[in-house]
Amino acid sequence: MSATVDSSLFSKYFGDCPVISAEGRTHPVSVFYLEDIYQKLEYHPPSDSMASGVFLTSNRGKKLGKSFMDNHRGKKNLVMSSWGDESLLYEGYVNPYYFPEHYQSYCERTQQSLKSLNEDVIDFDLLEELICHIDVTCPPGAILVFLPGVAEIELLVDKLASSFQFRGASSDWLLPLHSSLASIDQHKVFSPPPEKIRKVIVSTDIAETSITIDDIIYVVDTGKHKESRFNPQKKMSSMVEDWISQANAKQRRGRAGRVRPGICFCLYTLHRFEKLMRPFQVPEMLRMQLSDLCLQIKSLSLGDIKSFLSEALEPPGEEAISSAIDLLYKVGAFEGYEELSPLGYHLAKLPVDVRIGKMMLYGAIFGCLSPILSIAAFLSHKSPFLNLKDEKHNILRAKSTLMTYDLNGCTTANESNKPSDHLLLVVAYNRWSRILHENGSTAAYRFCNSFFLNSSVMYTVRDMRIQFGNLLADIGLITLPKNFKQGDGRSKDKLESWFADMKQPFNVHAMHSAVIMVCIPMWLQP
Repeated sequence: MSATVDSSLFSKYFGDCPVISAEGRTHPVSVFYLEDIYQKLEYHPPSDSMASGVFLTSNRGKKLGKSFMDNHRGKKNLVMSSWGDESLLYEGYVNPYYFPEHYQSYCERTQQSLKSLNEDVIDFDLLEELICHIDVTCPPGAILVFLPGVAEIELLVDKLASSFQFRGASSDWLLPLHSSLASIDQHKVFSPPPEKIRKVIVSTDIAETSITIDDIIYVVDTGKHKESRFNPQKKMSSMVEDWISQANAKQRRGRAGRVRPGICFCLYTLHRFEKLMRPFQVPEMLRMQLSDLCLQIKSLSLGDIKSFLSEALEPPGEEAISSAIDLLYKVGAFEGYEELSPLGYHLAKLPVDVRIGKMMLYGAIFGCLSPILSIAAFLSHKSPFLNLKDEKHNILRAKSTLMTYDLNGCTTANESNKPSDHLLLVVAYNRWSRILHENGSTAAYRFCNSFFLNSSVMYTVRDMRIQFGNLLADIGLITLPKNFKQGDGRSKDKLESWFADMKQPFNVHAMHSAVIMVCIPMWLQP
């Protein structure tokens, strides 16, 4: 059912089984690639643009030393004496992905621009000019721009808001869209703008498949996204910016044709799309930590881990498997030759990251379960603090204010809590939960607004705390009260209150920050 799945790969894996395709109801979308955009706009990257070969060459010169800089300065003087012929500045740099035979039908200016282009950099000057061009020359309809991350989104929104084209009332309809936004701001992208005002949505790949916005007619695709990658050498996961796949590109352009014919402007060349982009996205098994999967393989008695994973559709590398096994030994889940330890036996029953699972087990054993449940839920989901560029100073002040409360979030602490991101999450949740219980949902919502917290994240974490607590009860580490097991509709509230009850044996040390920090594995601490 996935629009980006490699059906032929699955067919081959399952003995060349037949594939049945059902065409979707999409409208035609016209596609313009980078060379078409350059030609249409008569665009040439400015010499001070990071996407320009001049910028790249001059920055290399800084690393190569004074002699190179003197030579580059001489070239600038030569340009000034040659009536501003900037082509002389590009000497020494040629786009490695530029093939002259592909662009014979384009003008000399376009060919020169492509020849001197650094394709790995997003050209925000071009983005601004293109969006303004669409606004002036194209019929009404919303514009959807795909960018890889929040920082890039904020940069483009600021750039457009300061332009003549989108100043005044139009700037209110320059709408960022990413997972860190509050729900009310995310919902605004579905609202129709006033007459004669163009709605511009600047989004991460959250808009690629998750949502359909009815009035989108124009898509601007930078061809970049960020995805989590695991480095087996460093044993760390990180967000990496990379080119999207052909399947992702087709999915993005399809957003312009959901309700009517549309246009997609691709800020990459046709050559890159056809020859350099991978057909499909890298499978999750090849770019993620494999420790949880390895633990399940042993708990199900499926044999040797490496032998079993070698039979996968697209097997992971041996180094990634070895790294995952090493982590399981480090956590204490394995002993002997890939044998489950008593700790590993319990961790295998918890459908969470093994490091989060170990933290939860320790939280119950050392009597600080409630704060550990909150920390585990936030680490498994996301931070509740909103990412608002213009409010960074106020957000830091709100965090400092929260840390003046005790860990239960009810009274002012006698002395400031030890600075810790994890303890801050505990205080924020407990304060929110207390206000919700005592004053209701409206007061809790006002509290979230005052402290720049995402209200929906807090409710999600509340549910996750209950789920994690039930998981510990399922493996026998704690015992739920009998009247909670088959309770009425209020059982969730009662169960949450029970997990947060400081009188329970599993919370006897829940107000001691030192005990809480001991339960957090060293590799999960800042």
